[in-house]
Amino acid sequence: MSAGMGETLRTRAITSTLTARLSPTVPSASQTYEPLVRSALRQRLTHNIFVFSVAFTLVVSILLGGEDETSVFARLLSPGTWTIACLKWFVGVLPVIAMRKVYLTSAATPATSPAKMLTNAIAKPSTRRCLAVYMSCTLMLFALYMSSFTSEERETLHLNVFVKSRKHPYYLNGRLLFLILAQLWLAASFLLRNIMLDRFVFKWTKPLNSSELPYATSNLLKLVLTMALFTSFSLTMYSVAFGLSRMLVLPLLLKLPAVSKIIRPFVAHYTKGTWTLTLPMLHWSLLVRSFMMGLVTLMSWEFAESLFDAYVPQPIKVGALTADPNVTVVSGITTQDAVFAHFAYSELAELASDESSAGNARRIALFGDQKYSPSLWNVVARQSLLRLGEDYQTFLRRGAPITPPVVVAPTIPKPKDPPSTPLIRKAIFRAPRQSPLSSMLDSVSSDSELSKAAAAVAGEMEERASQMHIPELFRSVAPSSAAAPSTNAVVAKPTSSIVSSFIAQVESHSRGLVVDYCPIWLKESAMRWNKWFYRERLNKAVEVCLPNRELDALIIEALSHFVCTSLSEDRYGVVQRDIPRIIEAFLSFLSAIEEYQNEVNAKYTPPTPDELSQGDTKILEEKEMMRLEVARAGDVLVVVSDALKTGVANISRTFGDKLVAFKFPPRTARKLQSFVDYT
Repeated sequence: MSAGMGETLRTRAITSTLTARLSPTVPSASQTYEPLVRSALRQRLTHNIFVFSVAFTLVVSILLGGEDETSVFARLLSPGTWTIACLKWFVGVLPVIAMRKVYLTSAATPATSPAKMLTNAIAKPSTRRCLAVYMSCTLMLFALYMSSFTSEERETLHLNVFVKSRKHPYYLNGRLLFLILAQLWLAASFLLRNIMLDRFVFKWTKPLNSSELPYATSNLLKLVLTMALFTSFSLTMYSVAFGLSRMLVLPLLLKLPAVSKIIRPFVAHYTKGTWTLTLPMLHWSLLVRSFMMGLVTLMSWEFAESLFDAYVPQPIKVGALTADPNVTVVSGITTQDAVFAHFAYSELAELASDESSAGNARRIALFGDQKYSPSLWNVVARQSLLRLGEDYQTFLRRGAPITPPVVVAPTIPKPKDPPSTPLIRKAIFRAPRQSPLSSMLDSVSSDSELSKAAAAVAGEMEERASQMHIPELFRSVAPSSAAAPSTNAVVAKPTSSIVSSFIAQVESHSRGLVVDYCPIWLKESAMRWNKWFYRERLNKAVEVCLPNRELDALIIEALSHFVCTSLSEDRYGVVQRDIPRIIEAFLSFLSAIEEYQNEVNAKYTPPTPDELSQGDTKILEEKEMMRLEVARAGDVLVVVSDALKTGVANISRTFGDKLVAFKFPPRTARKLQSFVDYT
């Protein structure tokens, strides 16, 4: 027998070349979708907003930029006019456009009154930065304006920095100061107007035709008229504020020692002579110059920002620029930025409603996707229902933020002491017998049993006396267990409460003086303005409940069209599995909106015949105001409710009796039955 027969035979498994490969996930929006949208927006910024705003600045400089007798045709052919216009755009308009781009946000301001809107804006650091940008642009434009004059021309126009005085060579020129402060006031007023319009919030708009763009003739005339009225009103308010500060504020500042020492060499001559609120009317040329400078600046800003409002929200189609457009668009809806989500769902809704053969092929590929995990349709359905669910919860909370749950710290049970032998902590031997003298001394000591009993009785008597009615004469000499505070002690009050109480007293005293000495018409105007400024708007409260209503309408439109086309294009039935969830989400949202619509409509009651016959203008104005607010609130709610009704109606019309195959909750089934019966 050979020696190898006793050895153990060793076997080795054959290595397999098969490996488990995981399906890739849909790429994130920051990798595929957002760079394409940013590139398209950048192209719009340079080819549309920049070009048209430069052209507008050039036209305004040619038409309104001449201080001399030069004709418009001569200014058109002058290279200096073109150079000054480009410089004006570069230092005065370009920073404003860049500021709009930087501070564009998708979150609407949750304010229901102008007072709250202004308070929220002041609390933001971006508002202060925007004010600095507007004022810096104004000052640079003013510097360009002054650089166009020679020293002799500035002296002729009385626009030198200092007045001509050998005795006081540093007195500031009042005309120049009035002109500079007027431009800064107009810049602040323009920012206030943008805050009231909530202009820094992204507002979705449908595709515009050429007649709706800012450079259309009718829109240009409207812009010029609006800015002329706004400039006139702002300059009127500025003249009043300038006069009041000259009559009231400046004399007070000159009486302060530290401040007076600094500003008196420059502004002491302003206190000489009389000043009235009508004094600026005597300097009509200065007012006209301030008006024209402010009008040109505000028109340039308004036109540039109107271009931004018109071009930026337009739909963008970037899916066709990639190798797989379905993946690009679906990845776009996964973004966390609502602005990019608007563009993505707009393109997705167009794909869902496209009836061409190319659109049919893209939908079939989207429904039958097996390459990604989760599939493309699962991503669409999940992301869309999540967004609708979040907005539905926001609507149920009426726009209130989510209150974090109160976390109660769990009580840690105390560990039980292990059993042990108890220790005897007293003497085990008999105490020695005391003498009679020591026993007597111990009984009258402070810690003896007799003293403790006497203290207990005294405490009980004092407690009973406190519960009894004691006249004030005796109460003043009654003993107290607590030590009375020293008469020399000073009770310290917090500084903040002292300052706030002082401000409140000054405010109440000033308000009393205004009420006592102002004429009746001025009081009524102030009361109306105060009511307008602080009154809660019903339509604004409804807008807070539906902050993403345009995006929700796009989501509903896309989902409903996909569900309708899935009846003939979904080969594997992946969409049919989600139809009950989609319809339930639609009808739940619709029911909540209809209930809230009824609450809103109930807030308006038409005037009764008695009220109409009496002709009480105050009651009639309030009811008319409420009617307008209810109508505006209905316009806000109808954005989502119409999309929901249209989507459910299309689904019920497309599927018809086939909806019986799906299971719905009883409430959803009853609501859906009404749509089926109607269609």
